[in-house]
Amino acid sequence: MKLKDLPGVGSRLRERLIEQYGDEEKALQAVLQADVSGLALAVSQRQALLLVRHARCQRYAAHPEQFLATDEAARVQEKLIALLSGYAHTDFARQKIMTLFASGCTQIIEENRSLAMAAAAAAEKMKGRGLEELLKKIRPLREKSASRVRERAVAAATPECFSALKARGLDRLIDLHLAESSSELMDLARSYSHVCLADGQDSQAEVESAESLEEWYLVPEAVLGFYKENMESLLAAARTAEILRDGGVAGFSGWNELEELLARLEKGGDREEERLKSLGESLAPVVERAAAWANEELKERIEKSSLTLGGSDLLQAMSAADGVRELLQAQMRGAFKEVLKEALIRAAAELELAGSESARLEEILAGEAAYPLEIDRQALHSLQQEIRSRREERGLKARRDLARALQGKKKDAFALVQALMEFDFSFALGCFIIEKNLAFAEFVAVPCLYFTQGRHLFLTEPEPVSYALGDADHPEVVSLLSGVNSGGKTTLLDLIAQIVILAHMGLPVPALSCRLSLVEEFYYFSKSRGTLSAGAFETAMKKFAIVENQKKKLVLADELESITEPGASARIISCILDELNRRGSMAIFVSHLAGEVLRYAETVVRVDGIEAEGLDENNNLRLSRSPRYNCLARSTPELILDRLVRSAKGPEREFYARLLSKFR
Repeated sequence: MKLKDLPGVGSRLRERLIEQYGDEEKALQAVLQADVSGLALAVSQRQALLLVRHARCQRYAAHPEQFLATDEAARVQEKLIALLSGYAHTDFARQKIMTLFASGCTQIIEENRSLAMAAAAAAEKMKGRGLEELLKKIRPLREKSASRVRERAVAAATPECFSALKARGLDRLIDLHLAESSSELMDLARSYSHVCLADGQDSQAEVESAESLEEWYLVPEAVLGFYKENMESLLAAARTAEILRDGGVAGFSGWNELEELLARLEKGGDREEERLKSLGESLAPVVERAAAWANEELKERIEKSSLTLGGSDLLQAMSAADGVRELLQAQMRGAFKEVLKEALIRAAAELELAGSESARLEEILAGEAAYPLEIDRQALHSLQQEIRSRREERGLKARRDLARALQGKKKDAFALVQALMEFDFSFALGCFIIEKNLAFAEFVAVPCLYFTQGRHLFLTEPEPVSYALGDADHPEVVSLLSGVNSGGKTTLLDLIAQIVILAHMGLPVPALSCRLSLVEEFYYFSKSRGTLSAGAFETAMKKFAIVENQKKKLVLADELESITEPGASARIISCILDELNRRGSMAIFVSHLAGEVLRYAETVVRVDGIEAEGLDENNNLRLSRSPRYNCLARSTPELILDRLVRSAKGPEREFYARLLSKFR
């Protein structure tokens, strides 16, 4: 198979798909594996879904729209797909569920059937382990341009090295400089917290000589950025894979190393790096607060103090230009030392200092005994630079170690996320099957539709219903369904449509047990609204003419008699049923003209009835939703008249009784 073999794929669309996936083989593989998310980046989601469907059918010479022969049948399938999609947790799974379709192709049905069986088994095993919330966090991984590193730089010692690094696009990730002399290197070292010299022999102490020119070493952030950008999805994927592995689900072992690396990346720097980061951020404001407190304390002490001069002190003050200042400093030196000591204690209490950092703090706040106390800004800046460099050096080493380990894991990360999104598709199928208590149908060769305790999937509390065509006890394959209004005839047709469509999708059906024959086409004609005009009647007849073909089919029709007057309707319905009977197809028609249709029918047509069993003590209808075979059900008007006879009095009761007698 080639891309051009798929319906709707021309040269332009083929080029877009190849551009998206790299080559034609990979693009075709993506279509066959139903990679709707990836395909939707090159085409619309609708086109992606059609491509996946057509590709699958192409392998088996089938067509995705061949089975559902009417709009009403397609509407039921759409509702089933929407219901099933509600069990998915990822967009990928929801989109892949939309590629499912009913078909008469046995290969497609068997493929889906095997998938659904495995899905139900896995879901049964993994239910209640907390997978749901984790799967919701898993999204396709994003490839985003790495953020530029500002605080570091890379220097190239030769023009050749500079050109090679620039050709690799390194200048888009970090500042790249050509530094051919020691003075140029020193200028760079003063401008950045860290400078790495590439291809240099004589490096200065302030500049690091590069041990590698690979991206993980020069700009580890470029490697780690991908993982940080997708951290939530990757962590959820790692945790989900661990749960699946522990639960014995195949295909989720071997991810341990990636999980450990992601955990390290999430945790971030070590304890020392965190301390240096906190120290660097808080040093200046803490020193400012300590100095402000010291000056306020000195002010109070000075205001409360008094000065007594002896003769020698007075002579000193009078004989020197700065004598008074020196005298005051000498008198206040003790108080200044006390306040300075307390200020240092206060600052140290707020900062987590280590090693020689306490002595460096004393340099920042040290000074002459003078008011106001001034901060040594140069000493403060020097310590901040040192802390930043130490933190950068320590953090850079950790980032390099992680980047080196993760640089070859991107493919694994994509594979893990893709595997889990595929699992979510399977998990959604399994949860749907388990929660709705579905059962796989048994397929038979002869025309047959049999199920027990079927449950309508779109009702909140459906009453179980059983029905049969073509089985040993009820061999007829064409039936008329009669019964009271609001008795459930249309609901039964909807249920049969759900069972037939799900079975032909290869999925289990909402019934305790089910046996049916596969058909090539499924027709569902919903109830017409009022008598049709001549033109509309002609159009309706043309729709029913399609059942004339020789393909195996099942036809459901709801109150077809409404298309024209009752006499003509009965003849038309009987003729259609006879044609279907002769061709070995199955049909169920809901009709209030069952008796009249039987008068004109030339083949065996069974009449079944959903009959009200009567009225209860409150005069409400008592119904059995499962049809009675070979039974023409009493109509609702008869029962309503019966209720009126019971409840009315006097002449009105006599009138209702006369009307009721006409039905008996």
